[in-house]
Formats: sequence, structure tokens, C-alpha cells
Amino acid sequence: MTPRAVVAGSSPRALTLALALADRGHEVSLIVDDLHDRARTADLLMRAGRPGAIALQVDVKAAQGAALVIETEGRVPVLSALAHPGALAVGIGTGLPPGPGRAVIAIAAPPPDLGVIEVLPGSDPRILDLARDLGAVPVTVPAFLAPRLVAVIEDAVEALILEGSTPWEVDAAAEAMGFAPGPCAAQDLRGLDLTHGRHRREGHALPVLDRMVAEGRLGRKGGVGWYRYPGGGGRVIDPLIEDLAREEARFAGIAPRPIPDTEIRHRLRAALVGAARASAADPATLALVAAAALGLPAAQSRWLDPAAPG
Repeated sequence: MTPRAVVAGSSPRALTLALALADRGHEVSLIVDDLHDRARTADLLMRAGRPGAIALQVDVKAAQGAALVIETEGRVPVLSALAHPGALAVGIGTGLPPGPGRAVIAIAAPPPDLGVIEVLPGSDPRILDLARDLGAVPVTVPAFLAPRLVAVIEDAVEALILEGSTPWEVDAAAEAMGFAPGPCAAQDLRGLDLTHGRHRREGHALPVLDRMVAEGRLGRKGGVGWYRYPGGGGRVIDPLIEDLAREEARFAGIAPRPIPDTEIRHRLRAALVGAARASAADPATLALVAAAALGLPAAQSRWLDPAAPG
């Protein structure tokens, strides 16, 4: 019998997981947030030449009897209650404590890659086999590394842009350091609404990003974020984002200034070094996760070493 799997969420990550499971023989339903998201996702599947690869649903009851449920937005308890007895319920980031039948993970790489999957201790061991089946490398960590590395970079980028840089200047400097892609392009792949949600959970706001999300600049999935993606294609510079950032800087009483590449590189590296110190992770694991989360080659993990030259 074909195993039934349900993925819940409207993010690019959720769609990546749903398609990866379908490619491995699962009968997959993707539960999105509303009819608008269902239409948008159907269009993305059509453009990718994958119409009908997965079923698109808006009702959590689609999880009824599933053998695997993966939740990207905190509804794992609801979904797991509907799943088949003995099902594996997987939460990404939050949503449930690890234990028998439950796994808590973080996916380091931006969509559409899976790369490295971090797994919290105590998670159902079936998650390790699932990760490998999806072509990812599972690594058990006491606390997630990738979300923290990504968060400090995203916040450093917001500050740089508010102070006078542009997304394309930040990305160019970052890519010269080894980031692949640059942090703004990577954030567009993940979805800017995910960062906005993190800010709300942490109780703070960043004006440029908050306004972008309010205006529907959600990243590549919406056709516009830090860059524009005309026709669903590659990124192109959007001068409107520079105007938006300058306006928010004026509201905040900040006088924009040119920021040299050397300062951009220094501030990004300082953010990473601080996160690396706080993690107390072993260097090999840190380098592995950083390579997936930021595109930094393992050989470039020297950027995480506080003693490395800038």
C-alpha cells in the first residue's frame, strides 16, 4: 500500500518536503493556509511541470489516517491526533516535545535543498531513516544551530540595509566571503514571512522587513521580496526596495550612508562568530550546519573562528 504523508504549511520549505516525499513514492497531501495559498501553490506546481504531483488541501482533516505528518507552522498536536496510530509526527522548529512517535527537526538549507537536517535528542529514531531517504544528512544536536545562524545574519542584514546599504550590495559582499547564495537571496527563498514570524515571537520588530511583509513582499514564492522574480524566473534588482528602506530610515531618524564591503563583511562575520560562541557546538558539527544553512563551504568555516582574520 502506498504510504500516506501529510505536510502542513504554505512556505517554500513545506512545498519542498511535499515534493520530495512524492518523489519517493508517498501519496502526499499539502495542507495550506487558505484558498489563496492553494491557488498560488497550484500555479507554482504548474510552472514547475509538476501539476497533480501532490494533493492541495485547506482542511487539517486531510491528515486523517496518515502514516507521516510534517508540520512547519506549529499545528503538530492537531495533525498527530488525526494521524494513523503509530504514525510519525514531525515538527519543524517547534510544535511538540520529542519522544516515541514524535520528532523535532530543523532544516538547515534554504529551499529547494534539504542538505542537513538537525534532530533534537529523544526524537523517534525513524526520523533518521526518513532524512536519509530524502537525501539529507541527519545530525543530532542538543539545540538547533541553523536557525540561530540564519537569524543573526538576517538581523545583521536588516540593520545594514536600514543604515544605507542595499540587498545587492550585501549579497555581493557576502558571496565574496563564500555565502551561496547571499543572505538576501536566501531569505527570499525561505520566505520573509518566516522571519517576520520570528520577530513577533521574540517580541521585537525590524521596520524594513515588517513593512515588506505588510506590502506582500514575501520573497520568491510571492514574486517579490528583497528582489523581484519576474515570471517566476531569476532574481533582478528592485530599486523600489531601496526607496522603501530609505523612507523607513527617515522615520527612524537614521541618516543613510554608504557602507563599504569591508564593513559589511566584518559585521556579518562578527554576527556569526557571536552565534558560534554562544552555541558551544563542536567545530565539525558547526561547519557542517553552516555549510548547509549559509552556503559556506566547509573549508570556509574559518569565518566562524574568532581568531580568523577579517
